[in-house]
Amino acid sequence: MKLNLVLTLAAVWMALLGLLTLILPAQFYFLEANASPTLVSLLRVQSSTFLSIALLDWIARNSESSKARDAIVLANTVGSGLAAVLLVLATLSGAPTFIGVSALISALFAVAFYWIGRASMSTVPR
Repeated sequence: MKLNLVLTLAAVWMALLGLLTLILPAQFYFLEANASPTLVSLLRVQSSTFLSIALLDWIARNSESSKARDAIVLANTVGSGLAAVLLVLATLSGAPTFIGVSALISALFAVAFYWIGRASMSTVPR
């Protein structure tokens, strides 16, 4: 698997998460019908992060090897790994099964970015 494929898949995944949290935050997070409008609004704010990362990954997918691309890969590795851990904790605390699936997807991205990104690191001296 090549880094551009991983970046493309990550961009699509993050765009999907971003659109779902923007358009259907209450349904995406399985909130009760009487959820506070403030909570729903704050959850929509999270979509900006998802959509920003999606855009960054999409633009970086065909870029040449560089320190900037290395930083994008490292950020994706750490972000996906942390998301996986937090989603597992959410699942263990009773979150819906879909959250566990998201944890697995995040973990797979973390591993992919680590291995493929490491092999694709720039040769620019540090």
